Amino acid sequence: MTTKRPALFLASALLALAALSGCGVVGQQTGNRVGDTAGDHLVAYVAERSGNSDIGLYDLDAGGFRGLPNMNSTTAADLEPTISEDGYLLAFTSQRSSGLGSAGGTDICIYGRGSESLLEVPNLNTAANETAPRFAYDNVKLAFVRDSSSWKRVRLYDPRGDSLVNAPGITSVGAWHDDRPAPDLHGDRIAFVSDRSGADHVYVWNRSGGLATPAGLTTDGLDAEPSLSSNGRWLAFASTRTGGAGGWDVYLYDLTNSTFVPLPRLNSAGDERFPAVNAAGTRVMFQARATSGDDWDLWSYTLSDSTSRQPTNLSSRTENDTQPYLRWR
Repeated sequence: MTTKRPALFLASALLALAALSGCGVVGQQTGNRVGDTAGDHLVAYVAERSGNSDIGLYDLDAGGFRGLPNMNSTTAADLEPTISEDGYLLAFTSQRSSGLGSAGGTDICIYGRGSESLLEVPNLNTAANETAPRFAYDNVKLAFVRDSSSWKRVRLYDPRGDSLVNAPGITSVGAWHDDRPAPDLHGDRIAFVSDRSGADHVYVWNRSGGLATPAGLTTDGLDAEPSLSSNGRWLAFASTRTGGAGGWDVYLYDLTNSTFVPLPRLNSAGDERFPAVNAAGTRVMFQARATSGDDWDLWSYTLSDSTSRQPTNLSSRTENDTQPYLRWR
């Protein structure tokens, strides 16, 4: 993944995107989109098949898959997908090297669905590990984690200025790990996981008010994998806290009213993890398994009828589908 600094350019009239670099230049997102960019209700996820991990894109409305030509690698695992709100870009992590160069360790790659190619992300990747990418819902900013000097830190990148965005209180130096950022519309509120208190718990950073632990979220267990809605109100996450159904369970928290939202029949005695919540807080995608030896499958939970459904054609049966990210317009 390269360290070039090409000039920024306009991706579309709707989206002022910079040229993105990091996984090497395979092409660029231009106004002449030739690829499949359709789908209002999409799930990007990791599909483990025959010992390899690739990114898949599933259309919940069509009940089938969207193509991602030229994206996945045959030599490296592709993980941690996120899709921009406009549906044109996918970000993910990889340790690619063959034919693409490398900035070192794990880097963030950006794929353009219109150009069907990897894009350039100037100044994003370094010799440290860059992981856990999440687009803000404004289609521009990208939250991610940089593992530098033995500590993980959340960073916010704005490609329009090819620079990191200052976020006092979340980027401060200390003997702790911050991970799994989940930004709101503009990255002015970011939920993330940190071991600042000695164990992994969910924190919420606000640009106007700094760092806080929301009321009622303190737990004797562990928290992981937060997902924040675009309006910054709905916070979904996985936890081993007391009172759950067993193992890891999914929780939904209303940050506006400081209350948990009931999720009847979602959790089981097995594990439920990696929730992804839509903007209205009415739909949650997650991965689940009945026992620790089972394969992971993806499920869609609807709050209106308290029902979990496995999307058509999205059951692997004998292999793992994990790390869902929900784009719900």
